[in-house]
Order: sequence, then structure tokens, then C-alpha cells
Amino acid sequence: MPITPLDEYQIAEVENALSVNFNDRAVLVLALTHQSYVNEHPDIPPVSNERLEFLGDSIVGMVVADRMYSSAPELAEGDLTVRRSQVVRRETLAKAARTIGLGEWLVMGKGESAAGGDDRSSNLADTFEALVGAVFVDSDYESASKFVNRWLGEHVDEALRSETKKDPKSLLQEYLQANGSKPPRYRLVSESGVLSDLIFTMEVVIDTRSVALGEGSRKIDAEREAASRALVILKSSS
Repeated sequence: MPITPLDEYQIAEVENALSVNFNDRAVLVLALTHQSYVNEHPDIPPVSNERLEFLGDSIVGMVVADRMYSSAPELAEGDLTVRRSQVVRRETLAKAARTIGLGEWLVMGKGESAAGGDDRSSNLADTFEALVGAVFVDSDYESASKFVNRWLGEHVDEALRSETKKDPKSLLQEYLQANGSKPPRYRLVSESGVLSDLIFTMEVVIDTRSVALGEGSRKIDAEREAASRALVILKSSS
């Protein structure tokens, strides 16, 4: 887990691991620069991989949706949506990043490095998306699409083979409706961590009672965890 910019040998290692040769290696270096490194080095331009991550996030979603749409013409929109969410979620992207070994080359600040940031799922997922964005910027959409399919293709195919797993929020709402209760509400309890790696805590409220809490790097993930826990609690008490 480097705490200094990558040298030429390391950059070549990354390209070999990715099976991608960059025309402009500066784009690759940027994709591997975590915000914590920028925060600890005010003397350098304040640029991390966050903008590339933003771009890559959209591309990943498009490529996965396109592959699913083409591969499963029999699936309805709702089934496709659920299956896509199984692939583009943080855990799956982090798994792909670990397969590549991205943590070995993610340039971080000393504090983040000491805290095990090289294996933090949120960091790895964000870096994977940043690399997708970098491939697009350095080359074109076709190259970025090939990159996504190379590292996520098996996850897409697995999601298409599996039965649709409903979102925990949908399951909770269906359970409450079947039992004559009002739909659940979700409220933000707290935000913690640094700006580049926030953790949200959400609560699910049924009628006027707070039933369960959930945490996640996105509010939707925290809501899903809260919904899952609420279902367990409600079913165990019924």
C-alpha cells in the first residue's frame, strides 16, 4: 500500500495486472490516488480519483445494464434492475478489485494506510470505478466496456443465472402491507468518518417506533441493512 506516488516499474505492474496499456499514464496514476493522500500533501494539486470514480460509476452501470439487456431478453425490467444492483454494489466491485490486487497500488495518506485502507471495500470499489473512468478518458467507451466485462462479466452472468433476490426494503414493505401496517419510513441518524469515506447510519421507523438501524457507505445501503434487521425483528416477535 504505497504512501508515495507510483514509480515507472509499479505503473507497468498495474498495467500488466489490468491488461491495459495507457496512452497517458498520468490518468492511471490519478485513478489510483486516494483523497487521503491529497489531504496530507497540500503542496500538490488537490486532485484525487473522485472525479474519475464519478465517471466510472455511470459507465459501469451502463455496461452491466447493456450486457444484461442483451443476454436475458426474457427478463422483465424489475428483474433486470434487481440483478444489476447485485453486480454494481460495493461488495461486488470490491471483489473485482481484490482479484486484480488494486490495494497493492492504491496511493493513500499515512493515516488511511495505517488504518488498513488498502483492503477497505469502499476504497477498492471506488478505485475500480475510477479505473473504468480512466480507461474511458484515456481511450474510448469501447475500451472501458471491455474492461468492465473482463472483470465483472462473470458476476453479471452469475446474477443472470440466479433467482431474483428482492431488495430488503421491498420485502419489508410487502411484509408490513400483508400485516395491515403502514409503509416504513427511513431517517438519517448520523454521518461519521472523513468526507471521502462517510458512513451513514439510518433507522427504519414503523408507525412511530424506531425498529432497527443500519450502516453503509451510501444511504441506500444503510436503509437496506436497517430493513433486513427490521424483518428479522418483526418475524421473530410475531
